[in-house]
Amino acid sequence: MRFPNNFLYDEPVTDSYSVNAEWYAALVMPWQDGMDSAVRTLLGPIDGGAVVDIASGVGTGLPLLHELGAERLYAVEPSEAMRIGLVTTVARDPKLMSVTTVVPHAFPQASELLPAEWSAGVMLNALGHLDDTDREELWATVAKRLVPGGRFVLSLQPPETVTEIPWADFGSVQIGDHVLQTRGKAEPLSDTHVEWTMEWTLMDQDRAVIDARTTTYPWRVLSHDQVVDEASRHGLVEVHGEAIPTFVALEKPV
Repeated sequence: MRFPNNFLYDEPVTDSYSVNAEWYAALVMPWQDGMDSAVRTLLGPIDGGAVVDIASGVGTGLPLLHELGAERLYAVEPSEAMRIGLVTTVARDPKLMSVTTVVPHAFPQASELLPAEWSAGVMLNALGHLDDTDREELWATVAKRLVPGGRFVLSLQPPETVTEIPWADFGSVQIGDHVLQTRGKAEPLSDTHVEWTMEWTLMDQDRAVIDARTTTYPWRVLSHDQVVDEASRHGLVEVHGEAIPTFVALEKPV
């Protein structure tokens, strides 16, 4: 089943990420160090080769992947609005720009532009955008293209079960004189999906509203165990070690 307003599909739909793309780098900054730490721990050193970042966003995770040893990077990002920030991130570092290919398509369509062999890969906070068929294709592609011993790291966005989540404060960031506040809620859409409503409010020093934006999108709810079970049917195994909440590390056996 395909849903509208889904940025990981190539059909002519609304790009829901255009709503907050101009702020995205600022929004992720407070938790980027934590994400990098988790990826560093779960992925470990990379022995050269190609590394794929599916749903790269504005590319904030690319410098770490390069630092860990990737010789070539493939940043998959179908959102045109997000790619503006992505290419800006890449272009700021000549070394990063020389090794990073931006793939402007959705997965699995992007597969045609990705290398046949991956040393590693990541997909952070985006798995729920894929429908069940495309998710199965993801596992098949990862299992086929990862080198033996290669790892694929995912982070899973809550919730793990279909449930209602009332309006929740997701924090705020200071951008000069302005404050950008984020909140969101989720409502059951089916027995497998919720619909997220996200709201961003930009305020001045006196907390007067300058801009307010809202978007909604469907999200496939997946638990840690479900992801591991699906991937295992394609020969991928979970990496056991330090448990990091919301993260899953998969490996292709040697």
